[in-house]
Amino acid sequence: MTPRGTSRRIADELRDRVRDNMGPGGLLPSEAELAQQYGVARGTVRVALSTLVGEGLIEVVPGVGRRIVGEAPDRTTAYGRIVTEFTEQIRAGMLGQGSPLPSEAKVMQQYGVSRNTVRRAYKVLADAGVVETRHGVGTFVRVPVR
Repeated sequence: MTPRGTSRRIADELRDRVRDNMGPGGLLPSEAELAQQYGVARGTVRVALSTLVGEGLIEVVPGVGRRIVGEAPDRTTAYGRIVTEFTEQIRAGMLGQGSPLPSEAKVMQQYGVSRNTVRRAYKVLADAGVVETRHGVGTFVRVPVR
C-alpha cells in the first residue's frame, strides 16, 4: 500500500521536472513508466497527473498522452500532418469532389507511418465531413474545404 501523500510528492517532483527540464509541447512518460519509476500503482500516478492537469500545467491528448501546456515548436502528430496536407490539397483544388485519396499502403509508405495512423487521419477527415470511406473501395473527397 502506498503511504499517504505519495501522489502529492510525485506531483511536486513532476512539476519541478516539467518546469526545469521540459519545454512546452513535450510529452510526459506514460502512467506505466511513471508507476515503475516511482514504485507505485498507476492509480497513484493518475492522481498526481490529474493534479497537474487541474493546475493547467499539462493537458491530456487522447491517443497521445499527457503534454506540457504552451506553444510547441510545430510538434504536430503524424496523423495531424496527414490531415493538414490532405486538407490543403483539397482546398487548393488538387483533390476535387469525388477524387480518391491515396490508398492506406501508399500513405503509409509516403509518410513512414503505421496503418493505424493513416486510418486515424482518414477518420478525422471523415468525421469533419470532408471525405467518405467506402468499404472495400477507398476514401473519396466528399466536399471542398473552404
